[in-house]
Amino acid sequence: MTQVAGTNTGADLIAYRARESALFQIRDAAAIADTWDAFHTSLEALDIPEARARQILDSPVTMDLHLHSAHSDGENPPHKLAWLARVIGLKTIAMADHDNVSGCRALYGEAMLLGVSAMPAVELSTGQAGLEILVYFPDAGRFFDFLTTPRGRRFLKYLERKQQAVHEATLKVVASVNRWLKRQGIASEARVTEDELDAWFGGQKPYYPGTVAVLGLKRLSPAKRKRLGIHDPRRFNTKVVAPALKRLAASPGGRSNIADATSDVRRQLASIRRSGVGSVTVLSHPKELVTKGKMSIGQVASTIEYLTAEAGLDGVEVGCSRDAEADVRVWREIIDDINARIADGGIKAPGPLIMASYSSDFHVLAPGRATGEITLGFGLLDERPHHQRGNLRPQTSPEELLEAMRHRSSLRTNR
Repeated sequence: MTQVAGTNTGADLIAYRARESALFQIRDAAAIADTWDAFHTSLEALDIPEARARQILDSPVTMDLHLHSAHSDGENPPHKLAWLARVIGLKTIAMADHDNVSGCRALYGEAMLLGVSAMPAVELSTGQAGLEILVYFPDAGRFFDFLTTPRGRRFLKYLERKQQAVHEATLKVVASVNRWLKRQGIASEARVTEDELDAWFGGQKPYYPGTVAVLGLKRLSPAKRKRLGIHDPRRFNTKVVAPALKRLAASPGGRSNIADATSDVRRQLASIRRSGVGSVTVLSHPKELVTKGKMSIGQVASTIEYLTAEAGLDGVEVGCSRDAEADVRVWREIIDDINARIADGGIKAPGPLIMASYSSDFHVLAPGRATGEITLGFGLLDERPHHQRGNLRPQTSPEELLEAMRHRSSLRTNR
């Protein structure tokens, strides 16, 4: 089920502009509201009550399984993700903060009250640039019980160590980014500051390097962005922040073999499987293995095969906000090849790899090409013809994906 490309008509652009305007109004109303009722009242005062908001927004999907909150490098607190999902018309969401599950209860509780299904999740980092693994817990009750067990508490300690490491790295990256900005002619008084990071995260640590990319981009004028070829936070991250992180890494160039780079994560995933909590592991945005990890397509395929055999990988994000149509074809070919070898016994796995679509990787609600941000329920949403209703390319129906995840999770509940 591939997304139908939009056409470049005046009506499409008018609809996009209405969509963009409504989303900025929704963002601003959510930012100042303390409760759902206050938020709901603000929307009605703006003449965009829920029903009208959904009509204007016309989201192409009803599910988004890759959202970030202010508990990692997103801008919204967890409970407000439930508000946004409800107004946009999303029926199912998953918040997958980086190495952090501290916001899962707040999201789950608020979503339940609003009639939105929320799945606990986490995005685990590794020692390889661009390689991150999503872990979903389809049974929320089992997951919250798991966190109270000795094994669950050890997992939380592991996440705390990861958060401390990323916080320290982020502070060092700020200095590197400020030096880069100075070379681009940005005045020293306009540097990124720790106070600015502290305000972004509401005084909650850790800070995350992805936010430094957002703040750094704001310092660049349109002319500088055009000259440097940096038009969005992801490109800033790839060209400025990621190289700084690599220089901080212990191994030369920040590169290592996949076995070493994933050793800690593989141990955690094995422990989670042994717990019987029921989980599904998915490779995040494989395109970043190319852009950040500097891998060839062949190396990406080998990495997916290794993770399937050695880390219990259950699926791969396909058709997410980072993927062009050509990327989708490549990932599908790799998955089809691995699934054929799973079927004939060449690779040991409990079943075929899942194509996990419905993943925006949302952080900040700010649609439009000028910001380059990703919008929940849409992916890249901007004035370009093929982005006016987002760029997500679902490969299955939401029901098919959720059923595949529940089935795979049930296979992981055997102790």
